Amino acid sequence: MLESRLRSRSCCTGSRRSAVNRPSARKLIVLNVATLQRSDNTLNNIMSAQQLAPALSTGEDFRITTNVEAQQIPLGLRKDCVLFYTPDTEELAQKVAAQAGGAITLGRIKWKKFADGFPDLFVENATSIRNRHVAFLASFNNPTVIFEQISVVYALPRLFVSSFTLVLPFFPTGTMERVETEGDIATANTLARLLSNVPPSRGGPTSLVIFDIHALQERFYFGDAVLPLFESGVPLLLERLRTLPDQENITIAYPDEGAWKRFHYQFKPFGYPEVICTKVRDGSKRIVRLKEGEPKDRHVVIVDDLVQSGGTLIECHALLASLGAKHVSAFVTHGVFPNMSWVKFRADLGSGAQDGFRYFWLSDSCPQTVRDVRNKAPFEVLSLAGPIAAALQI
Repeated sequence: MLESRLRSRSCCTGSRRSAVNRPSARKLIVLNVATLQRSDNTLNNIMSAQQLAPALSTGEDFRITTNVEAQQIPLGLRKDCVLFYTPDTEELAQKVAAQAGGAITLGRIKWKKFADGFPDLFVENATSIRNRHVAFLASFNNPTVIFEQISVVYALPRLFVSSFTLVLPFFPTGTMERVETEGDIATANTLARLLSNVPPSRGGPTSLVIFDIHALQERFYFGDAVLPLFESGVPLLLERLRTLPDQENITIAYPDEGAWKRFHYQFKPFGYPEVICTKVRDGSKRIVRLKEGEPKDRHVVIVDDLVQSGGTLIECHALLASLGAKHVSAFVTHGVFPNMSWVKFRADLGSGAQDGFRYFWLSDSCPQTVRDVRNKAPFEVLSLAGPIAAALQI
């Protein structure tokens, strides 16, 4: 009998080893399905995984990048929330509350300064938010406002709230994410460490919502004391493209290989043709050239995560226009535009790509830019209010 058991155990072990060692023919699949995050409903998770199974069985190499959608959150898991905001984000906060259908109410903070310039802050009706889900809509658009907002962010979780979510649509130091020369300081890591030390609420770690962070590897800069949720503004663009009269003539362009790696997965399911540009050095200059794709007679939409001075987008536009593009538009989630650099962008009012940009879409992640470009062609703001409202309900 003992010999029989040993033989049986050996067979089982051997089969397990062969299963583990057997090479898989499938390619690597990276999933980021936000609707499955932070859910305690195991059955819903299993059902969602089963719905994905047919796609996974094809063995195709792809990524699923999905923003939170409120209608996909089970009613029993949705949260009512009190949303606080800064003076800069008040307009966006009001839109978020309007999108939530009564699930989000706005809280108020008095933002004052003492005579020496340091902040004098007060959370109104602080005892009324006990055991409530609380969020704060921040905007670190200027280094001078970060200290006063961090003071609020560190205080709110300690007011006996049920949970706390920090919404920071634009992570401003994202472009300084690496060290190229000894002595460089990666301030993206510094800000991530600062946010990673937000105190926990009664319900656990702080949730952090960020849209289109500049480099995907920056998610690893955040510590275990916060739960980052990385969303994207691209679904807003996709929705807008479906309303264009020439929607069948759209081609998506990327100003460099980095932008293609970052965003092309989100356009792939819709079958848009693509154009990829690349930057090459000519002495001390960096020149934008076409790497692949055909822009001739197409309405080409350049996609990137952010714009600063706008030099790359303008060069990319000039290249596409010279290659026969009918119209050229652009989309960025974050229109930073320091020193009013947005004035460089001319509008194509219907004459064609040579005249300028047909549309320049951007989100309202940078409040000052939204105020600057309002009602000025070619700019059009696609609001993050809907995605933020949905994210606050998980």
